[in-house]
Amino acid sequence: MVATEGMYTGQFIYCGKKATLSVGNVLPLRQVPEGTIVCNVEARPGDRGQFARGSGCFAVVIAHDEDKGTTRIRLPSGGKKTVPSDVRAQIGVVAGGGRTDKPLLKAGRAYHKYAVKRNCWPKIRGVAKNPVEH
Repeated sequence: MVATEGMYTGQFIYCGKKATLSVGNVLPLRQVPEGTIVCNVEARPGDRGQFARGSGCFAVVIAHDEDKGTTRIRLPSGGKKTVPSDVRAQIGVVAGGGRTDKPLLKAGRAYHKYAVKRNCWPKIRGVAKNPVEH
C-alpha cells in the first residue's frame, strides 16, 4: 500500500473485487476499465505490488484480453507489459510527484543523496585530471 495523491487521514481504503473505482482503493485489474490510471501494480497475483511505486509514478491500463486472462499496461518508463488480469492495482498516482524539481543547492545534500546509492558522485571530467591519473 502506497500513499496516492488525493488520499487523506482517516480515509477508508477498500480492497477486493467489490471495491469502488475511487482513489486509493485496490482492485483486481480485470475490474478496472481501460484508460484508468493505476499504481503499485503486482507482477504476479499476491506479490503486493512491483510496478509504478516511485513518487509521482503511475501506470495506465491499455487493454484487457478476456480469452487469455491478461491485461496490458503502460509503465512509467513508457514500456508496455502484459500481466495476468487477476493481479491487484491501486487506483491513482503515487504521492510525492515533483520531488526532484527542488534544487539540491549545496554539495552536502548531493553527497548524502548519492552516498546511499552508489559511487557515482562527484563526476569529474577527464580533461580536469592529470593524464597519469586516468
